Amino acid sequence: MATDNNIEEIKSKVDVVDLIQEYIQVKPAGTNSFKALCPFHNEKTPSFVISRDKQIWHCFGCGEGGDIFEFVQKMEGLEFPEALRTLAKKAGVQLQYQDPALSNQKTRVLDVCKAAADFYHRLLLEHPKAQYVRDYLAKRQVAAETIDAWQLGFAPDAWDVLNTHLVQRKFSTDDIFQAGLTLKKDRGVGYNDRFRNRLMFPIADTHGNVIGFGGRWLGLEKDIAKYINTPQTVVYNKSAVLYGIDKAKVAIKKEKLAIIVEGYMDCIASHQAGVTNVVASSGTALTHDQVRLLKRFTGDLAFAFDQDTAGDTASKRGIDVAWELEMGTKVIVLPAGAKDPDELVAKQGVGAWRKAIEGARSIMDYYFDTTFRNADLSNVEHKKRATKALLPVIAKLGDTIEQTHYLQKLSSLLHVGEDVLRDKLKSIRSKQTPGTKAVHAATAPVRDRHESIGDDLLGVVLQYPDHLNYCIEHVEPEHFPTVKQQQLYKQAIVYYTKNHLFDSTDFVRTIPAENKNLATFAEVLAMHAEHAYGSFDDDSLRQVVVQSSRELRHSAIQRKLREVEAALRDAETDKDEQKIQQYAQHFSELTAELKQLE
Repeated sequence: MATDNNIEEIKSKVDVVDLIQEYIQVKPAGTNSFKALCPFHNEKTPSFVISRDKQIWHCFGCGEGGDIFEFVQKMEGLEFPEALRTLAKKAGVQLQYQDPALSNQKTRVLDVCKAAADFYHRLLLEHPKAQYVRDYLAKRQVAAETIDAWQLGFAPDAWDVLNTHLVQRKFSTDDIFQAGLTLKKDRGVGYNDRFRNRLMFPIADTHGNVIGFGGRWLGLEKDIAKYINTPQTVVYNKSAVLYGIDKAKVAIKKEKLAIIVEGYMDCIASHQAGVTNVVASSGTALTHDQVRLLKRFTGDLAFAFDQDTAGDTASKRGIDVAWELEMGTKVIVLPAGAKDPDELVAKQGVGAWRKAIEGARSIMDYYFDTTFRNADLSNVEHKKRATKALLPVIAKLGDTIEQTHYLQKLSSLLHVGEDVLRDKLKSIRSKQTPGTKAVHAATAPVRDRHESIGDDLLGVVLQYPDHLNYCIEHVEPEHFPTVKQQQLYKQAIVYYTKNHLFDSTDFVRTIPAENKNLATFAEVLAMHAEHAYGSFDDDSLRQVVVQSSRELRHSAIQRKLREVEAALRDAETDKDEQKIQQYAQHFSELTAELKQLE
């Protein structure tokens, strides 16, 4: 099937290490292997391993693992069809054939959004009635290349021009509605376009897929919302996306800083001027999901507040979230004469914008400056207001040294004893609702010790097959505690018996296609063995194999003993003398075998 060919072509073009490095920081851990802190559970010691040779990844803490498709699915919360599309785009692979099973609602909505973006963009460039929008963009100094790069568009002042176009393109009215592009008519049946007479800003995910839109009203009426957005859909969640992230992520990682601006035009103007590590929050406070998204690429944020909203409640909420998720935070203070980055670049040039970024200041210093800017410190009411404004912020600082520093600074400015402020601080902290610290990922499940031993033993004999013969002579498949281990071990025995030698790479290729997970499991175990035992000499490896074999046999005998003991009790309850004798004999044999092993 063509889709299988697509999958293999994508795998050949997207390197697993390069892909994962777009999400998390990885470090070399061998010739062609890498390690990282697992993004799927909390850990302090890296147990997430990536093999460039095998093109797979696995976490030995939580057990997650797979290839590039499984990683994108797990990281992005996608189903396979969406992961396939995402990676096909990254690889530059045209999907030749789309199996009906691969067409779910999310993929259909993504297709609708892309078609709508193309349509709006073409209207902006070509439609006579879009001239006033083109004039508006020219006035805002938006270059033609920028209009194309950001695929800006025009929604005409018509009831159903988009809906009609998309239906003609064979999209269903329900999928168009599910994409958030239409509204059901108040009267009768059918749909009207959601966006009318607006400059359209397509909103993309990290991979550049259009998932929604922002529309700016350009009419003369004052009672209409200036901006409207796509509502929540199966692909668009406003609290989890940042405008421009697809274009900014590489620069953010390179500069080790993400600059947060408020508006679409602020973001576009900065990118056009060459400062590309910039995303827009669309005028709302940053959410936990948005900060986690940025944390994939950097640990530091800089907020470029509009002058008329700097320090407001929404902005402070965003800063609180950044602190909660342990991000470094600064404020970019714009110079006089520019209320936002767009205006700054237009009036004073990109140099002034870069200078403002370089002069970014700590959040706390910014709060102190804005609080005391117009304060009369001889006025007790002003002192109380300053205390009320700053102490709750100081209370949120997690580092005691930093907290003490700003308490002392506040004490000095107000000429109020530090002990008085500290008492007030304790009162504030006791009243603050203890926020649940954001959980980055689940805690790794506790694995059975003997399951880990089984994994180790299989990994060693697969990676270093000179020791496989000893294992076959001393360990039976049922000695392994999990079905997957038993299945893999049986496959290895069959291969070794048939070929009289063992080639790990060839062995994995012989595992039937329907057992793809078993093949991946074999590669993961061998990869782990290479990391854990790569520095061992042959004698040390043999000791690992001997000891692991003994422990597995010991554990298996103990499991069997418990089963026989339970069966013996049942036979005694039933007074079945034949079974009592049979189980007692078996129990005696197992006990003797256990003693001999010990």
